[in-house]
Amino acid sequence: MKRFIIIIPPVILFAIFVFFYKAHVKELEDKQATQKVIAEKAKVEEEARKKALQEAADKEALRQKEERLAQIEKLKEEERNRKEERDREIISQTESANASSKKLQAQIIKLQADILAVRADRDKAQAEAMETKLDLEKSRIDKRNAEFEIQRFTEMLSKRMDQSQALTNEVLVAKKK
Repeated sequence: MKRFIIIIPPVILFAIFVFFYKAHVKELEDKQATQKVIAEKAKVEEEARKKALQEAADKEALRQKEERLAQIEKLKEEERNRKEERDREIISQTESANASSKKLQAQIIKLQADILAVRADRDKAQAEAMETKLDLEKSRIDKRNAEFEIQRFTEMLSKRMDQSQALTNEVLVAKKK
């Protein structure tokens, strides 16, 4: 009997544990079932909400796409108008530049003719200046040569005079004797 006393309390406690365990498991299963139903309901609601949002987003995207296309078309038209205006402006500037180019070309031709005339005058003046310089140098050389001739002639005269005075002095000294 002692054996039964040792075995009976744990068996009773185990039976109590199993009873509470099964009650708790059933309660958990009920909770899980209700949570599962709630989750499925929420999932269905979420899918419906997502579908509604997707439809709204598609409509908004379509509207934005149409607006963007309209805006792009408007920008293209504005760009085309600006380009045409620039082209007209460039053409008018080109025409005015061509007209002024013709005027400037005529002025260039006239100035080139003037430059050629001035160069010819300059060359002529330079030739005359060189000729004048040559004449001046020739006259300087002639003047120097003349001065040398005068100086040589003067030296020669002074030598002759010295010689002739020496002779006259000798003659006078010889006569006095």
